[in-house]
Amino acid sequence: MQSIPDTLTNERVVVFIDYHNTLHALRRVGQQIDLVALRDYLAEGRHLIETFLYIATHPLPERQMADRETLNHLQRHGFLIRSKMGQLLPNGRLKCDFDLEMALDVQEFTSRVHTHIVVLVTGDGDFTPLVERLRRQGIRVEVASVSGSIAASLRAMANGFVDLTRIGQEVENLLMPIAPPQNDETDDMDEAMAYDDLLPEPDAAVPLPA
Repeated sequence: MQSIPDTLTNERVVVFIDYHNTLHALRRVGQQIDLVALRDYLAEGRHLIETFLYIATHPLPERQMADRETLNHLQRHGFLIRSKMGQLLPNGRLKCDFDLEMALDVQEFTSRVHTHIVVLVTGDGDFTPLVERLRRQGIRVEVASVSGSIAASLRAMANGFVDLTRIGQEVENLLMPIAPPQNDETDDMDEAMAYDDLLPEPDAAVPLPA
C-alpha cells in the first residue's frame, strides 16, 4: 500500500472542475487562473486522490487536432479529462453543458472511493442538491468560484467557499486579456462563449486562457 507523505494529512480529497463555468466567471472579472496551481492550492496539503476536468472540444474539423493536443497536455499534468463536442451557436460561440456528467461522476466516484472532501470548482446552482446529498453522506463539500458569480443556494449549502479572485498570488496568472469580452450575453452562466476563450495553446502552460 502506498504511504501518504508526512507533509499530508489523512483527509482524502477529490476535485471536480467545471472548466467553462469557471472560465466564464473569471473572465467577467478580468482574471485567469493556472489550473495546475489551482489544483494544488485546493488540495491544501491533503491527500489528493484525483482531479476531474470537464472541457468541450470544437465541432469544426480544423480545430480538432489542436483540441487533441491540448487535452493530451492536460492529461500529462495529471488531470482526468471528460470532454465532448460543444455546440456551435450562430453567433460563433460554443455551448456545452457538463452538469449531468459531472454530477454522476461525483456520486459514482465517492461511492466507490473513501473520500472525506469533495471540491467542486463551479458556481452553478444546479449542483446544490448534489452538495446536500454528499453532506448527508458525511462528506465535506467545498466550492470554488467567483464571489459575484456563484449561486447563493450553492454557496449556502457548501461547507466551505473559496473565492477564486482572492486565493493568492501563487495561483494567479497576471497576463490579462488584451480586451475584455464585449456584450456578454451569458449572464445565466450557460457556458456559451467564444471558442478562442476555451483552450490554451498546445505548447503553453495550463492556465485558463484569456
